[in-house]
Amino acid sequence: MKGLFSWKSLVIAIILLLFLIVILIIEISDNNPAYNAEQDYEFELSFGCYGKNNINTFNDTITKDLVSAGVITTNYIMPDYAKKKVFKMLRDMDILSYPKSLNFPLNNEHVDYLYLKVNIGGEEQIVRWTIPWGFDFYGEDGSKISVRHYQFKMLVEYISKHVYESDAWKALPAHEGGYL
Repeated sequence: MKGLFSWKSLVIAIILLLFLIVILIIEISDNNPAYNAEQDYEFELSFGCYGKNNINTFNDTITKDLVSAGVITTNYIMPDYAKKKVFKMLRDMDILSYPKSLNFPLNNEHVDYLYLKVNIGGEEQIVRWTIPWGFDFYGEDGSKISVRHYQFKMLVEYISKHVYESDAWKALPAHEGGYL
């Protein structure tokens, strides 16, 4: 006596079931904003002396501080590999939960103003941090700063290094003069 289902019917049923599972997984993934956030994120970062250097992926530009000659802005599209790395860093540090300011008391008039504006999946976060020139991750009392300070500084260093090494940055005129 034959069973209710033949082997062919069973294989076809398994294939159909797997196909439906794959479609369900794709549908769930497409409706999850965190999954698509990498394709739906932009940022603006101001860095360097007095925060006059800038990269802005909202409008695809970089701005260079020419000191006594003002600033200059040019078109710049961050490569996908770098933008993916930045997104991973932002996600790993949970940037959307950061405070608006990372400042701690400073007794130094020579400072860098760091400003980061991020929009991930429609959620916006702005973080500001004023740090003394030559900042070395230690407060004036010798105590270590927080993990958030460290992560933010590493993010800024990665992005600024990428900008400084880009052909677009190198093509801009050299700065004139300096800050005292």
